[in-house]
Amino acid sequence: MKPLQDLAVYDDADFYDQEFAARTHDIPFFLGQAVHAGGPVLEVACGTGRITLPIARAGVDVTGLDVMPSMLARARRRAEDEQLPVEWLEQDCRDIRTDRRFALVFSATNAMQHLHDMDSVVAFLTSARNALRPGGTLVLDVFNPDPAKLSRLPDAPYHHKSVADRDGVKLDVRATTSYDAATQVLRFTLDYLRDGASVRTKKVSMRCYFPEELLALCRLAGLDVAQRYGDYDHSPFTSGSPKQILFCHAGARTHPEVNQDG
Repeated sequence: MKPLQDLAVYDDADFYDQEFAARTHDIPFFLGQAVHAGGPVLEVACGTGRITLPIARAGVDVTGLDVMPSMLARARRRAEDEQLPVEWLEQDCRDIRTDRRFALVFSATNAMQHLHDMDSVVAFLTSARNALRPGGTLVLDVFNPDPAKLSRLPDAPYHHKSVADRDGVKLDVRATTSYDAATQVLRFTLDYLRDGASVRTKKVSMRCYFPEELLALCRLAGLDVAQRYGDYDHSPFTSGSPKQILFCHAGARTHPEVNQDG
């Protein structure tokens, strides 16, 4: 398996937390799934707990897993400040190690797209499958590749979004992208501009998963895809959907015998 790339963008957990503080539109979706599952729940690539903590506030038994110690340290502080009983695991998602088995495992907000090679993807899917209780659900959340966006020229920057820095000053985020069709990796360079001057630069690379390919990868990892949505509003998946949200279950012949008491 190839090493994970571009993880340096997650070193500054406080800035990450601030940058995505306004991103809340996906939280009700995952919170609803967690409450419906009843726990225990595992969030893979939980970051600073943006989704994990609302689940804990709802009284659901939840565990957060992330490979970045900086992100988990921030998540732990937030949970301790609110006295929320969350277990945090510092692990690579391709090798999930826990004696617990979960009613729901989920990976939100394109986190899976940091896995660029097939061995890494199958290792993650298999590891997540093995962490499920019999009858448990794995939810995957990646973007649906848009050919128009993949064909952007590297020398054609565009406005990606606006965020606030630690002082509350507006930063405009300018993006340039390049897509490698051979590896299906989309690379972003993000420049954070204050009054037109760059104050921070991030480089992020995301593996694109095309719809039929993603279904095949799930099957290869012993997962049956029970449902597929095109966005967090539970809309049916179509070719024009912005998201691919898959609900998966362990195939009948692949699920290990486990203690359901978790």
